[in-house]
Amino acid sequence: MSVVWLNGPVGAGKSTLAHAVRALVHPVAPVATLDEDTVREALADAGAWLDMEGAGDGPTDGVSAAAQLAGMARVLSQQGLVVVVAASAAPAAVLAWNRENLPGYREVYLRASAETIKHRARRRRAIDGALGSASPSFLPTAGPAIAWVYTGPPLEPDLTLDMDNPEPPELLAFRVAVLIPEYVVAAAGAAAMGRSRLRRGA
Repeated sequence: MSVVWLNGPVGAGKSTLAHAVRALVHPVAPVATLDEDTVREALADAGAWLDMEGAGDGPTDGVSAAAQLAGMARVLSQQGLVVVVAASAAPAAVLAWNRENLPGYREVYLRASAETIKHRARRRRAIDGALGSASPSFLPTAGPAIAWVYTGPPLEPDLTLDMDNPEPPELLAFRVAVLIPEYVVAAAGAAAMGRSRLRRGA
């Protein structure tokens, strides 16, 4: 199955788009979403539990978050799922690995200016304040850093979305979904079935 990697700066709208893509594709193909913040929080919780149990360093120490997401995406895609990943500023080396190792890999870049990101952050804080909860802040884990080095040609995404002048989430999700072979095949099959029913007068 396919992996769709949503890349871009923090606050560009990757998580919102990931959920919109899942809502669109899920009726025709099984979908899993891997959101960087959600996965990091889960791994941090697991790491804290392991530390309490005396298991040593947490699972995220010294490992790139993007590389972890890439590994998880491969495992899930090998189990027949369409995987939508939302990750911020993945190193070029990880993106190059994705292209070589992830089935049906498609990369979408969400381009957003600093002003758009500030606006989205203010809006998010206002929403969190209204709900009475603050968004969790995630800090880099301690431990040795891995140097990701990529010396190949420039990496071009399959699709670039302008988040300074965004279309509605449903339309953005459709633009991403048409990159997913499973979605295109299922949608074409549904359209053909609909035409056949019309011809039969059903």
